[in-house]
Amino acid sequence: MPDVLLEHSLTHAIVETIAEPLLVLDSAFNVIGANPAFYRHFEVEPAETLDRSVYSLGNGQWNMPALRHLLGDVLNKDHRISEFRVEHMFQSIGKRIMLLNASLMCRGGEGDTILLAIDDITEAESLRFALEGQVDFDDKLIDSIREGILILGWDLRIHRANLSFYEQFRVEKSETEGRFIWELGNGQWDIPELRRLLETILPDENVFDDFMIEHNFETIGLRTMLLNGRRLDHTNLILLAIRDITQQRQQEFRQKALMGELQHRVKNILGKVRSMAVQTRKRHRNLDAFFEAFDGRLAALARTQEWLVTTPSGAVELREIVIGELEAGGAELGVNFTADGPVVCLSPRDAQTMGMTIHELTTNAAKYGALKVEKGRIEIGWSVKRKEGGDHLIFCWREYGVKIENFAPVRGFGTEVIERSLAYMLGGSARLTFTPDGADYRLEFPLPQSNSGKQYGPVA
Repeated sequence: MPDVLLEHSLTHAIVETIAEPLLVLDSAFNVIGANPAFYRHFEVEPAETLDRSVYSLGNGQWNMPALRHLLGDVLNKDHRISEFRVEHMFQSIGKRIMLLNASLMCRGGEGDTILLAIDDITEAESLRFALEGQVDFDDKLIDSIREGILILGWDLRIHRANLSFYEQFRVEKSETEGRFIWELGNGQWDIPELRRLLETILPDENVFDDFMIEHNFETIGLRTMLLNGRRLDHTNLILLAIRDITQQRQQEFRQKALMGELQHRVKNILGKVRSMAVQTRKRHRNLDAFFEAFDGRLAALARTQEWLVTTPSGAVELREIVIGELEAGGAELGVNFTADGPVVCLSPRDAQTMGMTIHELTTNAAKYGALKVEKGRIEIGWSVKRKEGGDHLIFCWREYGVKIENFAPVRGFGTEVIERSLAYMLGGSARLTFTPDGADYRLEFPLPQSNSGKQYGPVA
């Protein structure tokens, strides 16, 4: 008898000290015992619990179909059931998610007893759901970043990478996760500067920002990258952000080159304007006459600049210059002038010079030549000939319908420009002659060889 009492006392003590809620039921499912954890957790009193049917507890709140099914199986079939999941809304404590563990104990003449342990996993499930949600959020956040992201362990093995990394560097997930970063792309990421960052700088500093690396990858070519790294001490991870600035750097170089070319052009234009002003002033004592001549030459220069700016290639067709300058001087194509020749694209330097040449020829024709008389006409033609050293442009200007004895030419600044200055600037030769019925001008100069991808000279 003392042994029985001792065993009963020990069992009671164990039940009392168990942290999870515990119920002891008889074969009719009446509560014959409950531990303090049950009373605390479900906010009930012993008087409302003991000697009552488990289904009547809490004003019938425990009358759950799932619990009835569980207890019936314990008595009739299995004798033991583990982690039977039940979700239930209690009036007093709200929704609870529980894992029920039930075991049938036979006590001989005293009848069968069911031990029902209740593991409330509501908070754990809530934390798990929140954690899964956070993980899902983090995954989607990382994948939405345009920069390539690598998450490494402290051993520099890759835990994961985002979509931008896979797309930018053309690697597969199966070839990335679980590998050392140096192994990516058959060793293409074994970059000395990157090794120094990850193995030396990051362990000491815990962070590095905007470290620029240039590297030539076998699959995607030369890349310029900005690297940002963070050592995450609480997770033993490294966050490596890789921003591919290759296109940005190329654009910066192009912009710098364009600015240099623009400065060079502006300098040349200002030099030409100054030269035009000085030379025009020498030939004109009257301010009105100076202004008229200077304004025309300045307008011709401006027209050429407009063609250069609006042409993406930076080259201008000779035909555009010829027609544009003559029409600006009042001539009409097919009426008092013709223009015939192959498609020839001129470099910015040659285009400016040819614009001034044709402007001076047009001005002379308007003052003294074919454009001054009603029946005058101008035939303009050009061709390209292959000579030693490259292609040469042959440009011809022939005026008809004007009697030279009546309109004696004046060799002023314009004549000097088209015979000497402009020919010299083009690196060629020019000759202006007068015939009984007009004037004849021939200009020849070499077309430059482009080494920048722009097409100058004749176009097929």
